[in-house]
Amino acid sequence: MNHASSNVRRLGCVLALNTLFSLAASAAEPLVAGITRATDLRLVSTASRGAAETKPIVVTAQHASYIKIHLSQFDLPRGVTLEIASPDGSEVHRYSSKARDAHTVDAALDEDGLSSFGAMSIHGDTAILRLTGTAEEPWEGHHGVHVAHYDEGLPLDQVARSAAASPPEGAAAGPRAICGANDLQPVACLAGHDSQAYNAARPVARLLIGGRSLCTAWRVGSDNRLFTNNHCFNSAAGVASTEVWFNHQAAQCGSGVPAAVTKVSGAALLKTDAALDYSLFTVNQFENIARFGYLGLDVGTPRPGQEIFIPQHPGGRLKELSVTSDAQGGGRCTLISTAANGGRDASYSCDTQGGSSGSPVIGRASNRVVALHHLGWGNCTNSGARIDLIWPQVKQYFNNIVP
Repeated sequence: MNHASSNVRRLGCVLALNTLFSLAASAAEPLVAGITRATDLRLVSTASRGAAETKPIVVTAQHASYIKIHLSQFDLPRGVTLEIASPDGSEVHRYSSKARDAHTVDAALDEDGLSSFGAMSIHGDTAILRLTGTAEEPWEGHHGVHVAHYDEGLPLDQVARSAAASPPEGAAAGPRAICGANDLQPVACLAGHDSQAYNAARPVARLLIGGRSLCTAWRVGSDNRLFTNNHCFNSAAGVASTEVWFNHQAAQCGSGVPAAVTKVSGAALLKTDAALDYSLFTVNQFENIARFGYLGLDVGTPRPGQEIFIPQHPGGRLKELSVTSDAQGGGRCTLISTAANGGRDASYSCDTQGGSSGSPVIGRASNRVVALHHLGWGNCTNSGARIDLIWPQVKQYFNNIVP
């Protein structure tokens, strides 16, 4: 064989692969999972003072996976509380002039976070709004609640089809690629079989961004710090519009019944970078999620062949784990290359889908995150931004101490 020709061919393959990853970097985007509906709903009291005498408002959409109410006007007298709840009462969000549960602010809807904001979502196809309590001051003409929009979660099977869609061979792709058979497993099913992966999945959360799109995020370090992708959100407004769902996973293996979910809202964007496709951010109500623990970072140079696993929310589904790969003979997932995307990415054949963007790629040897998943291809090459390259840009937010 002519070695010069062979080297040229290999170089051509490397350049082609890097070109594909560059195209993908510009094409990646969060998974669409909802639509915004316009409406005109109002809650006002018929009494001038005393108990709030109103009929509840029911917002329902057949087969919707969630309902998220946006309050275009919120102005209640002292003593009156707006409750937004699921029909069975398992989820209740309360908002009054003195105290408010978690909420989001969507700049696209001109919400200011004070007199207008987004209530936290309700699982399922129905949300019930009611006023409770007794007014401690007269009801005035300006008092009341107005709902001009709500977000309707698309049916789960529709989101799943979108998440599983693969691009044509060689075309730019988003953060999805199932390599051969689908090896993804519900987290609960690994409780007694792979305790390392099961425990490492606890700090991983699902994002609901702007009420309409999905990604994955995870706690990093013991303080209020979380990672996701830059292509999921890259602005303060994006963070403010985001819900972060912890423990969104099956309660038991094979049941499909979700465990109790803890929802908090995005607070501040600390650092973001498009080339390495990361966003580091904080949340409100941090004390509510501290119990889920956190992941550390492996800032050493990743090595091809090292074993990995990926906890994630593919298709926005209950949390799943990618631990094995039939593309690698059914054995544990390993890193294939650490030179993808111009040397910025580590690649692997672990299964991912739309919604998995922002997931941690965890090394088994260190039990720390080695890459931040962000791209996938129909040719079984998935890719994560290397943590050893991200770390120098964010270390100041960890007092220069690797978590």
